[in-house]
Amino acid sequence: MAEKTAIEKQKIIKFIAQVPFSDEDKTRWNAEIADNDLSEALLEELHQKLMEIPADKFASDWARVERSTELTRLLKEWRLGLASRNFKHGR
Repeated sequence: MAEKTAIEKQKIIKFIAQVPFSDEDKTRWNAEIADNDLSEALLEELHQKLMEIPADKFASDWARVERSTELTRLLKEWRLGLASRNFKHGR
């Protein structure tokens, strides 16, 4: 299970590197991910900051939509993985 969590962390770290967030935010988020597991609050903050970035900072109009869609997909993957790890069989 630890390797699954590591893969999820790597995907989020790669996502953070690809988006034009401020260097302070990137450093803080990478440190938080390295020190702790991913959290709902961190992923929601990422989404909020992504929406605050002006459209002209992206290569094209579609780049912002693509990154938003990618983050939504990563968030859903993380939630599904968390739910499956916490699932208890009734037998």
